[in-house]
Amino acid sequence: MNRMSFAVLPGFFALLALTACSSAAKSTPPSANSAATTEQAVHGKMEAPVVVNAQLEQSSARVTVRFDAPATGVRVSVHGLDGLTVTSQPTLADGASFPQATTASYDVAFTRGAGRSHLVVSVSGEFKGAQRTRVSTFAIGTPTDAQRSSNATKAEGANGERIKVMPVDPQ
Repeated sequence: MNRMSFAVLPGFFALLALTACSSAAKSTPPSANSAATTEQAVHGKMEAPVVVNAQLEQSSARVTVRFDAPATGVRVSVHGLDGLTVTSQPTLADGASFPQATTASYDVAFTRGAGRSHLVVSVSGEFKGAQRTRVSTFAIGTPTDAQRSSNATKAEGANGERIKVMPVDPQ
């Protein structure tokens, strides 16, 4: 090879590298939706695209579920925590289908526990081809002194979130 080739060849490779870098810079940035999807994947598993609300009375609740995406094979169930006992049917829907933007309402009867107790609503089904679940809890009543002074050890997670470490129940 002659001396001219040795001088041109490095310039050619530099130009090729510069072109490759500039085409990568011109690529479209990720959309807001893909960033949100990535963020959700980092923070936890995907939940069912539903909104669950409950209007609580002394011994009953009106549970409303809004479906933000079409759903099939939907199961809506309720149960109680901390002494609350559901006295109506615990399964509100089983195998139901709902189009997007549909709202379903259910009446639930229960007996409250002492102090603060909770009504738990679980919605599961297939949303956009994937099995998803959402669980929502609704508190009713005022906590007793025993509930306020829980025997749980309180700690903080890596990101500053509150964590309660509960003792094992030896049943």
